[in-house]
Amino acid sequence: MRSVNFLNVITTIFCLTCQGTAYGGYVKLTHDGPAVQGGIITFQADLFYSDGTRPFGTFVYIWRDDAVPSHRYESPITSNTTNIWSVQYPAELYPVGEYTVEVKVERKVFLFWPEITSQHRTFEITPLLNGNITIKQSNNTLASEYVSSDSEAEVVIKLRKGDIDYIEANATEITTFWFVDCKYYGQTNDYTFHYNFTKPETVASLEALVVASYDPPTTIPPPTTTPTPTTTTTTTSAPPSNGTIPSNSTTSNTTTTTTTPKPIVTTLKPTVTTPSVNSSTTPSTNGSSIDYKNISLPYVCVNTSVVSPDPKKTYGYFQRQIKVRAPIKNITVEGTNWIKPWDLLSLNVTCHGSGPFYKCLEYHRGNYNITGNETCDNGELLNSCNFSISHYFLDPNVYTIIMILKNDVSVHVYPLTINIYEVTTKAQLSVIVVPVSCTLAAVVLIVFGIAYYLQSRARFNVEVADFDFGQSNPEMEYKTFTERLRDSFNSTVSDGYEKLKITSPYYGSMN
Repeated sequence: MRSVNFLNVITTIFCLTCQGTAYGGYVKLTHDGPAVQGGIITFQADLFYSDGTRPFGTFVYIWRDDAVPSHRYESPITSNTTNIWSVQYPAELYPVGEYTVEVKVERKVFLFWPEITSQHRTFEITPLLNGNITIKQSNNTLASEYVSSDSEAEVVIKLRKGDIDYIEANATEITTFWFVDCKYYGQTNDYTFHYNFTKPETVASLEALVVASYDPPTTIPPPTTTPTPTTTTTTTSAPPSNGTIPSNSTTSNTTTTTTTPKPIVTTLKPTVTTPSVNSSTTPSTNGSSIDYKNISLPYVCVNTSVVSPDPKKTYGYFQRQIKVRAPIKNITVEGTNWIKPWDLLSLNVTCHGSGPFYKCLEYHRGNYNITGNETCDNGELLNSCNFSISHYFLDPNVYTIIMILKNDVSVHVYPLTINIYEVTTKAQLSVIVVPVSCTLAAVVLIVFGIAYYLQSRARFNVEVADFDFGQSNPEMEYKTFTERLRDSFNSTVSDGYEKLKITSPYYGSMN
């Protein structure tokens, strides 16, 4: 019975061990290499299940590389699914080349530590510092090889962290030499260089060489100097001929002091001396007037010279092709932005800069404030910056057209405000003027006619004799018809004669 229980225990342990071995996941191994000789390289292991989740448990990470002499490391027992191992490879022990690192992961299952997964990767030890050149303009890091010709470029060397930590901790001097198109433009004590690429539509070759020197500080004893002795001299005047000694006479004393100076330790920075490279004399970046003829360094301008590097120094050579382009500027929009509904908006846009250009148009109802997040990823390609904008607007309102123009070195967001105004229908001037004019003319004619009628009637009453024979006159009742006719005729002639005298201009002269 006891043997059966012992067999069950062994079977259970075996099953649990098998379950631990059948992990069903993997370990991801990464590193931050390549590393320069003498630098530090960091490896990282991450545990995952096959579905990407992190496992639970207790683990041990066992590291080893194939270098000679090799490095080996076993982590403490941990529940972390990430483990990091950093190793340094001194130049005097490890030559340049490829190496392999391996990590094994053990997991605790009951009382046992079976291996659940492993992984290996290659890495490289290089003779040169590792990193890259970045360029900034207007505080923006340029990801492409294009540089604007209108602003200063800040060139920065981004060294790998393990490499820069190594040289800054061990080197006595770090100097960076800068070349543009194989012309030497001076040196800096950091990794930054400022330069204006002023010629658009050209390609410039930018080269930088970082030199780390490990020469020990030099102690130079100062020359032995003997200070000038301090001498106090008292002059005694000769006594006069009468033998009397003057009362103000003194005694002459001379004191000489010699001091032995202590040795002075002076640390001198080493200088880099190399054969010459044909290059024009240009001022350094710090503005000092140093003749830079016959400057040469290894690796740079390989088409003109080949210089052997100094094995006692660490170098970093970086090269980048720069394409210089002119940014977009002088944007001009021609056309009217006040139109009626259903009229065609027609604008013409021109600008200056280096092509090709990309154009994007966005239409917004109302006023639009630029946010700075506008992009033009799928813009229309233009070989020249000259295009038209045509669009119909149906409703009277204010619209904003966001015009995005970009080329290889600049992006411009240009808002255009379009005003669609409502048209108010008004009667034509002729419709008002003609009726009013006709009415006034009719009134004038009527007034003139009435006046003419009244004037004509008054004239008729004055000039026409009144032969009203029907009126009864008591004085003429006894007269006969012939007598009455004669009296009427005489009265008429008399009245006419009186009027003639009044109206005739010759009446006064006749009298």
